[in-house]
Amino acid sequence: MKFANRTLLYFLSMILAMPGMVAAKATEVLVTVGPAQVTAADLETAVRSSPFATQFNTMDAPQQAALRGSLLKRLVALRLLRLEAGVRGLDQRPEFLQELEDYRTARLYRYYIQKLREQLSIPEDEQKKLEKTYAGQADVLAAAKASMLAEDFRQLRLLTLQMLREKQHVKFHLDRITKDIAPDTLLVEGDNLRLTYGDIVNEGDFPKTPDAAWIEEQLYQRTELLLFARAAAHEGVNVDAEVQSYADELLPAMMMEELESEWIPDEKVLRDYFAANPDLARIPERWHVGQLVVSSYAQAAAMRKRIQQGESLFVLAGRYSIDPWGRSHNGDMGWFKEGEGAPEIEKSLKGMADGEVSEIIHTSKGYHLVTVVERRPGKVRGFSSMKDKVRQTIMDEKLAAYLDELQKRYTVEWKILANGSKGESSGG
Repeated sequence: MKFANRTLLYFLSMILAMPGMVAAKATEVLVTVGPAQVTAADLETAVRSSPFATQFNTMDAPQQAALRGSLLKRLVALRLLRLEAGVRGLDQRPEFLQELEDYRTARLYRYYIQKLREQLSIPEDEQKKLEKTYAGQADVLAAAKASMLAEDFRQLRLLTLQMLREKQHVKFHLDRITKDIAPDTLLVEGDNLRLTYGDIVNEGDFPKTPDAAWIEEQLYQRTELLLFARAAAHEGVNVDAEVQSYADELLPAMMMEELESEWIPDEKVLRDYFAANPDLARIPERWHVGQLVVSSYAQAAAMRKRIQQGESLFVLAGRYSIDPWGRSHNGDMGWFKEGEGAPEIEKSLKGMADGEVSEIIHTSKGYHLVTVVERRPGKVRGFSSMKDKVRQTIMDEKLAAYLDELQKRYTVEWKILANGSKGESSGG
């Protein structure tokens, strides 16, 4: 089975539209990809995280099914890329391990900050004073409470930070911040804590030594991050599941970066592809169209005569057009671009002046009268403005074939198709 097999995607969309699919158990396995799985819970998470999440409940069943099918296909692709990343050893690279450690630290820090916030509340007597002062001003009262809590939090955070610094004997060496500072210059030290200039500043990002005040601010922020994260870990906070989830997302991204460096090693690849695919740079002409559709030539001729005598095509379309959408919108068809409409109509649009009413056009849908409200001419873009699109097009083309290759190495079994029949598998 090919990864992009349209028949499979059709059956997926049909099955995903079934009422039982909505009520699937979170642990139900929809697809296995080698030793990895895609569960119903994974799919629902993907739906909630998609850009269409807020629109999902307003979609009809076929639209929801199509979205689920597309997201399920994407989840399978991510599992395949993750497996291949492991085979290539990307999960053992220092940059990957450091990224995970940084993420773990950040999650622990967020936990500790949240814990500090939860300790705060406005005393009852202060609450009453505020309510009396801002009686009848709900928004102002809420802002006053928020401001009071924010100041209390600032003070609590600073006191807690000072306590942790003293407890772990943290010492800053700000006098070592000079224009000749080296990456290994020690700037902060304490119990099991060492921060050098290189830990704070990547010299490759700066043509000269940054301002001393900026470096100090980075040191204070980094020290706070580490101390609060360690305090959370000392209290037994476990973020292993979150770190693993992040690793599962990071590996496919690293794999894509690896593939891009292989497939597009230099700009020549982009320029050659651009030269070989000139249509990629072409932006088609677009028209804002008004349209009246009737069922006979005679009626169309009568309507055209009325328009020539001063009546509005749009008013007539709202009364007589046999196109339901056009009639409900008084003939305003909105914008469409070259290649999207009937060839017979596009041919007329290209030769018409704005505001002109066409001759009668016959298509399988009836007899049309059209007018151009506004147009945006087509144009051809240069390479510099198309570079990113060329890069993405190359990646999309190569990735589709590459995913098919991966399925030959890893068994993919679509459990979701086993609803009343045996599931399909590939690879292995």
